[in-house]
Amino acid sequence: MLRKIVLLLPLLFFSLGRGKLFNFHAIQTRHSFEDSELLCQGLGYDGLAVVSSPEMHVYALSLTETLRASGRGFFIGIGKNSDTHLVKWDDGTFPAEDTPWTRSSNYTGYTFAHRFMISSGGLYKALVNKTRTALCGYHANLSTEANGVSHPGQHAVDVSSSLSVTKVFSYLECVLLCGQDHRCRAAEFNSELLTCMKLGPGSYTGLVANINSQMFVRNGFIELS
Repeated sequence: MLRKIVLLLPLLFFSLGRGKLFNFHAIQTRHSFEDSELLCQGLGYDGLAVVSSPEMHVYALSLTETLRASGRGFFIGIGKNSDTHLVKWDDGTFPAEDTPWTRSSNYTGYTFAHRFMISSGGLYKALVNKTRTALCGYHANLSTEANGVSHPGQHAVDVSSSLSVTKVFSYLECVLLCGQDHRCRAAEFNSELLTCMKLGPGSYTGLVANINSQMFVRNGFIELS
């Protein structure tokens, strides 16, 4: 039987209200990227919001539904690093492989004059001097919510790579580890070996029966139309 799991980290209890621990704040007036970042910092936030996990993405979309109705989108905390020339979230982490870029954006033609925003649901390239609304957030000690489904007696097959394999003592601990990593899309707990294998997007092809294993399959990003 499938069991749905909704966990909030670092607090160990089941969620009744999704997204409540994501301390985001919407700037409802339009400003340039630089001014939006300064406004967020003036309100006590680290800057623009890091929206790196599927759960953060869902909450950001629900929080900004009215703002996005204009079709202009809102600034978030992701951009090109001036030293490494790599796209990173403002907390220093890389986007997950299944980050929902819009088809016309991704990294194509990306320069230092651009940042990224969220429009209909995907991350989209935006000029920093154009005015947009914005989403503020913190960049350290982020509370993380992990939403997904438990598959007892199942394990992953055709695993091409793993994010990590860690010694743990329980399935719950394994799920918590997955929730703490914005790249994790599934976690396999082996009760015989007492190990937790975290899996990223597209790193396995399916599940098969295994009495010693229990899988947690995390909800992914919202698919764009």
